[in-house]
Amino acid sequence: MSSLVERLKRGMETVIDWVLVSAFIVVFVIALYQVVMRYVFSNPPIWSEELIRLMFVWICYLGWTVATRNKTHIQITALVTFLPPTAQKVLKAFNCLLVIGFSVFMVWFGIKMVEVGSRGMAVTLPINFGLVYLSVPIANAIIVFYQILDLVDVFRKPEEVRS
Repeated sequence: MSSLVERLKRGMETVIDWVLVSAFIVVFVIALYQVVMRYVFSNPPIWSEELIRLMFVWICYLGWTVATRNKTHIQITALVTFLPPTAQKVLKAFNCLLVIGFSVFMVWFGIKMVEVGSRGMAVTLPINFGLVYLSVPIANAIIVFYQILDLVDVFRKPEEVRS
C-alpha cells in the first residue's frame, strides 16, 4: 500500500476513533444528566432523549466502519475453511465486491436520504435531520474505501489457508 493511502487510512481511523470516543462520552454524560434530573429533581430535560437517539445513529454507523476496518463482523466460516486456498481467495474477492456494491448503493441512497431529511428538524432540538442522515453516505463511503483495500490485499497476498 502506498504511503499516501496508508497515511490517509491512519488519519481517517484516528478521526473516526476520536469522534466515536467523544460521542460515547457525550451520550454517557447526557444520559447521566437526564437520570439525575429525572429521579433527583423530578424535572427531566425534554431534549436529552432525542439528542442521545440522534447521536446513537452516528455511533452505530461509525461503529460499522470500525468493525469493517478490523474485520470483526460476524462471519460464518465453517464451509469456507474446507475450500482450497484459491477458492477462499475467490470467495473473499467476491465478498468484497458484494460489500462494495451494497455500500455504493447506500452512498447513493444516503445522499437521497440527506436531501429528504434536510427538509425536517428534530422536535426538541434545532438539529436538521439531514445532518443525522449524513452518517449513511459517509459511513458507506468509508466502508467502500476499506473494502477496496481488502480487495487489493486479496490479490497481493499469496494464497493462504484460513484456520
